[in-house]
Amino acid sequence: MQTNSVFGGRTTADHEVTTTQLGRREFVGMLGLGLGAVALPLALAGCSQEEAPADVTSGEAATGGDGTAGMQLTFVGDDAFAPYRYLETQSDGTQKVTGLDIAIADELASRLGFTYDYEAQEFAATLASVQSSQTSFTMAMSSNEEREKTFNFTRGYYQPLVGVLTMGDEVATIDGLAGKSIAVTTGTVQNKFVAAAVPNADIHTYDGGDQCLQEVLAGRIDAYVCDGAEGQSMRDANPGLVLGLLPRSDTKDYVGVYRIMAAKGAAFVADFDECVGQMLQDGTIDKYIGQFVGEDFEWAGDFAASGTATEGVGSGTSE
Repeated sequence: MQTNSVFGGRTTADHEVTTTQLGRREFVGMLGLGLGAVALPLALAGCSQEEAPADVTSGEAATGGDGTAGMQLTFVGDDAFAPYRYLETQSDGTQKVTGLDIAIADELASRLGFTYDYEAQEFAATLASVQSSQTSFTMAMSSNEEREKTFNFTRGYYQPLVGVLTMGDEVATIDGLAGKSIAVTTGTVQNKFVAAAVPNADIHTYDGGDQCLQEVLAGRIDAYVCDGAEGQSMRDANPGLVLGLLPRSDTKDYVGVYRIMAAKGAAFVADFDECVGQMLQDGTIDKYIGQFVGEDFEWAGDFAASGTATEGVGSGTSE
């Protein structure tokens, strides 16, 4: 059992590192971030909008949202999805999970007064895990009519771009995908986007982004259509890879904003949604986007695409 300072030094957490099946973790290994699954019990003290987070090591009681304060939740998600969630090796050899989603979840817990564990799972298992629990959530998910039958979503906290990774010329338009063999991660919105926007394409689906990446690096596939920020991390870690970003205007009908997702009826979603709205308005989310993704991906004061919480008859991933 290891004890580490997690998330900017505001929270301490004991966590045990175990190894589970590989997926994008192979890619994380390329980044030098290490392998393994992480379960992090996070004890975060809540605060009001004006107050600084309390020191959780002092044992102070948490305060926060009406229905969420004091709850113990589970954040389920892939821990090899940089820059949203990934393992970072510390100077003492231990690992912590970090990234945009972790920073935002940490901030939510601080403001609303709940605690949470992080449960690392491959993407294919995440939806089922969240669906079966009223105290679990995941992030970097796009909502759609099908997913809304099963899940509830907060408003969007991040506007994604669709990326195209190649070993050749940059592909920055949908037309540029014509005639290419294309890799996508099964079940993602990028998978659905390619199937709809390039119906005659030679599409190959894989369980994880690392597999898609390896097919492109080996020359067996021409292009990996992925989340733009994930593609940016992969490009930076692999000399020779080229990343093109498709215009949002060409992809918005298929790839929506990233939201926090929970099972239908989960009691904490309304508090999460309200807090996300506050964090958009006060600049907190843009601060984290700039830190983990880049200034070009910030909202810059225009939150129209964030929308509202979805509690419709309705299931979603970025990933």
